[in-house]
Amino acid sequence: MSTDYFGKYFTSDGFDFPNLINDDFMKPIKLLFNNEHYVSASKLLMTFIDSVGYVEYGESSKNPFIDWLNNYADLSTVGVTSAELWEQRNSLLHMSNLDSRKVVAGKEKRLFFYIGSLDGTTPIGDETSKCYSFWHLILALGEACENWFKSYDRDRNKISGFIERYDLIASDSRMLWIKKQTNEQG
Repeated sequence: MSTDYFGKYFTSDGFDFPNLINDDFMKPIKLLFNNEHYVSASKLLMTFIDSVGYVEYGESSKNPFIDWLNNYADLSTVGVTSAELWEQRNSLLHMSNLDSRKVVAGKEKRLFFYIGSLDGTTPIGDETSKCYSFWHLILALGEACENWFKSYDRDRNKISGFIERYDLIASDSRMLWIKKQTNEQG
């Protein structure tokens, strides 16, 4: 078990979950979003939900992505369900399109997001699809993270599982960096 990141995130107030999650996940998502790479930002956001779902539930959940959203996020403000986001996640991460198998079969609606505000004249979906504000999803997931962090205050027994599973998560901020020699290629 490698807990080398602990020193950086322990403060006088305790363990700083928000900054750990920000450094490992939110900074890259913000970088993509702020540079208008919205689809790439959404893919990374879906991976984030996968990761925190795994950290929370490990192998004890059939679908940690959906369970994490159902337990910590209020998606009513976004207008989507966890199952719909799961299907969007599947299609984006596996095929880079919007048509998962369940969408093609008509079992779930095709989701697409928008950036900014709708003017009332833009079509926002039909019986087979619907759209949502990507920004509202980001805000809802921020609140979900806050709920998730608080769950560790309520149940301190969860911390050992967090440490065990979080150590398996790869991130730019916690990867071992070795300075490359100037004469090396690659």
